[in-house]
Amino acid sequence: MLIQAAADFHGKERRYRAFFSDLDENNPDVVVIAGDIEADSLFFKLLDRTSVPIIIVHGNMDSISIGEEVERHGNSIFLHEKIFNFGGVNFAGAGGGSPSPDAFYHINGKKAVPVEEAKIDVLVTHVPPKGVMDKMALGFHIGNEWVRHIMEEKKPRLVICGHVHEDSGYEKFGDTTVVNCSVGRRGKYSLIEMDGDIKVDMR
Repeated sequence: MLIQAAADFHGKERRYRAFFSDLDENNPDVVVIAGDIEADSLFFKLLDRTSVPIIIVHGNMDSISIGEEVERHGNSIFLHEKIFNFGGVNFAGAGGGSPSPDAFYHINGKKAVPVEEAKIDVLVTHVPPKGVMDKMALGFHIGNEWVRHIMEEKKPRLVICGHVHEDSGYEKFGDTTVVNCSVGRRGKYSLIEMDGDIKVDMR
């Protein structure tokens, strides 16, 4: 499975265009946008032109109400506090600046699954786990304790996050690969290959 992921567009048209313009060339199986979109009409037009599933969580700069608008466009899925199974892979989402859900809802069902019972292969959040891919320019770690706890307890293969522009990249934590896909000032997106060992290409 190939994932094209990014975070922290912050309403900048050139960032939207750089991300979406390469979808045809990369041909990902699924797209992930990990918050701080600050979406405008162009962003939603680009969603409508995308044929593959687009998984989205909100960031600390987005209202949670963006989810209602997201799901009116294209193949978009607002994943906050939900689980989406795609190709046998369970994606779980927790958006915002301070996530701490107690349960996830399956995207096609109304029954809540307690977090401790949920099977999570890919955790999509806006904020990184505490101490991993979360280091600011001054050296402070500003990641989230709940994300760290879920990573340690559930051991997903992959955590996709953003938020800390200065620490974009990827790092292995135990059996989990953490990808901070923040586009920052110069980046466009991350390509993540999940077949076999996880491989990450930061563009």
